[in-house]
Amino acid sequence: MNSGIQLPGCGQRPRCLHLAHSLQLDANPALAYPIDHQTVLDLIKENLLDLALSNAGMLVLGAAAGMISASLGLGGGIVMVPALIEFAHLDPHTAKGTSLFLIIFIAALNAWRLNHGYPDKHWRLGVYLACGSILGGYFGAWVTALMPGRTILWIFIGLLGVLGIRTFFIRERAVSEGEVHKRYKLACLIGFAAGVVSGMTGTGGGAVLVPLALLAGIVTNERVVGVSNMVMVATSIAATAAHLRAERLCDFPWTVGQVHFAIVPFVFIGAQIGSPWGKHINARLTLARRRVVLGTLLLILVARLLVRALAG
Repeated sequence: MNSGIQLPGCGQRPRCLHLAHSLQLDANPALAYPIDHQTVLDLIKENLLDLALSNAGMLVLGAAAGMISASLGLGGGIVMVPALIEFAHLDPHTAKGTSLFLIIFIAALNAWRLNHGYPDKHWRLGVYLACGSILGGYFGAWVTALMPGRTILWIFIGLLGVLGIRTFFIRERAVSEGEVHKRYKLACLIGFAAGVVSGMTGTGGGAVLVPLALLAGIVTNERVVGVSNMVMVATSIAATAAHLRAERLCDFPWTVGQVHFAIVPFVFIGAQIGSPWGKHINARLTLARRRVVLGTLLLILVARLLVRALAG
């Protein structure tokens, strides 16, 4: 199993583990030099302060991701994966595994919000899409577990490039209620393609599912995002399962396989705080301005990830 690349922080033993080791040495002087109790208290205070600052930082990270996602229409994972690599110091594998675990809850909440009030919840279409996406999500996550971390970065950079081309050069097809076709076998294939991309990049797969579903004419523009979020829940559960079974690369506590659980509550709460602000900004952005802001953000993300990929 490939160990991937170790980014700063993820390959280092956290301070709390140093503290636990120090306490163990103090309890058994034969292991090493003795440590006085004042030093232990100072270590505890320092680690508690570090923990508080780290959790506050994850709240801010989640709020920023939620605001950007809601204001520009980007999927949370598009912002979350680079942010977890850059600011939480996770390796690419653990960053996308953690992002997928977060998307389970974010997409479930979004699916409820977006489908609430509609008598037809499109359950049948959602099931067919999910059947394909579950297989694709697990497969994509399993395949990338065998790849080095730098390859994951290049795959993610490629996804951002496709997203940029779609944003600037491709118009989404307009599908009205009367133009919808029941193509359930095709829906399974679309779900599989979206699932593979989700498992490989940690993004949920909406960037692939939405345009393909509209191109196939299986759902209207009005309902496609709600259906996409329904499917993302199933996709992310399957892809997260593969990451939980994968080799652990990160030395941080509360990490199982390639999912870092400790930061999840703070990022999720932060995203819910930032989302209403993003909707407020979105209502005041013209299409031209939104494209400029989105293009600038994508360029920044690509540039930063390119630096990491080339330096790694």
